[in-house]
Amino acid sequence: MKDLKEKLENIIISLMTSHDDSDNNDFYVCKNIEEYLYYIDSIRFIELITTVESEFNIEIDNEDLVEENVKNFDRFMQLISKYVK
Repeated sequence: MKDLKEKLENIIISLMTSHDDSDNNDFYVCKNIEEYLYYIDSIRFIELITTVESEFNIEIDNEDLVEENVKNFDRFMQLISKYVK
C-alpha cells in the first residue's frame, strides 16, 4: 500500500506542477495534494484518471468515478487499490 500511495502522490504532484495557468485568473493555486483533488476541474480530472489508469494498467469503472471517491486522497487511494492487483 505504501508503494501505491507514493506512486499516486508522485502522479498528482507531477500533474499539479505540469500546467502553466498564469493566464487563467480562475486557476486556484493549490498548496498540497488534498487541495488539488478538492478543487480539480473536469479537464484535470480526466487527465488524472487517464494517467492513473495508464500507470497502473487498469480501467476504473465509471460508477466509481464519483466526487466522494476523488476529492479526498485517502478515498482516491482506496479506490485505486481496489483495481491494482
